Amino acid sequence: MFEDVTFNFAGKVALVTGVASPIGIGRAIMRGLAAAGAAVAGCDIDDDLLAEAAVELPDAFLRNVDVRDRAQVAAFVRDVAARFGRVDILVNNAAVAPFRAIVDLDEADWDATFDTNVKGYFLFAQAVARLMIDQGQGGSIVNISSVSVHESGQHKAHYCASKAAVGSLTKGLAVELGRSGVRVNAVEPGAVDTLIVKDDYLAGLLSSWDEDPGLPINRIARGEDMVGAALFLCSDAAAYITGASILVDGGGFAGGLLPDDVLRAYEVAMK
Repeated sequence: MFEDVTFNFAGKVALVTGVASPIGIGRAIMRGLAAAGAAVAGCDIDDDLLAEAAVELPDAFLRNVDVRDRAQVAAFVRDVAARFGRVDILVNNAAVAPFRAIVDLDEADWDATFDTNVKGYFLFAQAVARLMIDQGQGGSIVNISSVSVHESGQHKAHYCASKAAVGSLTKGLAVELGRSGVRVNAVEPGAVDTLIVKDDYLAGLLSSWDEDPGLPINRIARGEDMVGAALFLCSDAAAYITGASILVDGGGFAGGLLPDDVLRAYEVAMK
């Protein structure tokens, strides 16, 4: 059986959300899928960075799509299928993380977090699952979640709550779609050096992580570190895996200095 297991995605069509950032998880996964032979489509809301992605991956089908908008999501999924003939893989990645203390968090930030991180995943999963069921050959959906499914912390209660919802959504989708041959799993990154954490508030924190992240694997993750887990879950090697999550955090949750510990130390130092 193992001689038939491959990460060759030739003939497969993959759709990835949140692909604009050149150092982001979505771009890295789209790059990895393309390198493995898949036809790839991607979306984001940053036109300038999407233009850069188009230069890097000229064969990719890219579009500005607001993942919170049902009409835009449905149109994009429909157009990807029209262009490539089908969709076999969905990677839900687009997310936001406005770091705020819960007492300072306004309703707009709460809504943006849940509308992007949860509703956006639901809308794409629903649209792609309907298509996969109609195609009759199954498929794979991978949700990029977070170690925050398992813990919360300073200034990110809303973000952690949204990722906990993604964990539950992943299991629910797996249960509902399994008998249609559609597998649904999640990747749970730990601390990753992406644009989502490169704001003024976290700039000093990230530099301290670079010096000593306190992880068994002694560095902060890059977007590329999530590619192997994502491609595995999309592949036939994971044919009997659904409703599962792969923790990709450099060993932090097993027993290292978690990002929250570093955050608290940084806040104390800044007082």
